[in-house]
Amino acid sequence: MGIFKHSTSADKSTTIISSGTKIKGESSLSAKLHVEGEWEGKIFSSNIVSIGKGGIVKGELKAKRLIVNGEFIGQAECEEIEILQDGVLRGEIVVENLIIDKGGLFEGSSVLKSKSKKLLENKKESPYKD
Repeated sequence: MGIFKHSTSADKSTTIISSGTKIKGESSLSAKLHVEGEWEGKIFSSNIVSIGKGGIVKGELKAKRLIVNGEFIGQAECEEIEILQDGVLRGEIVVENLIIDKGGLFEGSSVLKSKSKKLLENKKESPYKD
């Protein structure tokens, strides 16, 4: 399955954090985000966040969709999370649709988004509303 599908002209731009790059901080974005390097902190996105094979994201994440082919450690709230064959997700998630490919690893707790309080509601709210 492809990482990015069904693009419209409004969401064609992608921010790429390349291998060897390390970022600490907080970001709110509307473009797609692809991480091949390392990110530690908070990510708020109204779009897709993907973590490539060599990528590591640690912290809090709120996005429309999260695709993990590298490693995610922390708390995530998304409409959909997909853990690919080589992906590892450790932490707490609130999600509507969880997909784990054969070989993918999920270690932690999950709560169905429609039946829970928002995991990150006491944290900084995203400027992007559901």
